[in-house]
Amino acid sequence: MLYPPLNDLTSKITSKYLIATTAAKRARELDEHPSSALLNRYSSKKAVGKALEEIAGGEVYPEKTK
Repeated sequence: MLYPPLNDLTSKITSKYLIATTAAKRARELDEHPSSALLNRYSSKKAVGKALEEIAGGEVYPEKTK
């Protein structure tokens, strides 16, 4: 089962593609700099799961380009 649920993620970011790319970028940042964690507690052990939790929590958003 996916945690956080896809409904929680799509309520923050409407595009599944943007969710995937944003989570991948944030996961790389968490791997390189573990001290950059934005939440106090995570359910996931892996960086991608942590990134998805941050998106669901409203801490991470995709970059806007012009």
